[in-house]
Amino acid sequence: MSSQGPKEELLGFLPQSGQPRGDDIANAVQKCLEDNGIDINKIVSIATDGARSMTGIHRGVTSILQKKINHENLTFHCIIHQDALCAQTFPAEIVEVMELIIKIINSILAKALYHLQFKDFLEEIDSKVF
Repeated sequence: MSSQGPKEELLGFLPQSGQPRGDDIANAVQKCLEDNGIDINKIVSIATDGARSMTGIHRGVTSILQKKINHENLTFHCIIHQDALCAQTFPAEIVEVMELIIKIINSILAKALYHLQFKDFLEEIDSKVF
């Protein structure tokens, strides 16, 4: 939180080998939080891509983390993926724009250096606009 409201920041990249299961991902997230001195009970929501390893009732990341957290948290489908699902009902022109935006965002997030450069670029724009 800042004086201007909530702020989202990337906490870390967690490499996973093979095809990680829900408990592998949940343990990596918990370790990353601990390594950065963040209490797991600070989690208030979890956004997923809808994969079974993320949303499974018994062995999904959301259910595993929920058992470790002392309060209810919100789980929802990632906004990028919500837009992609919604775009399926849009006219072709809008779908093309959405697909391009999703490719750009996924490309940036897939490369740590580009993500950091993009984050710096957005902060620079933000400081000039506001």
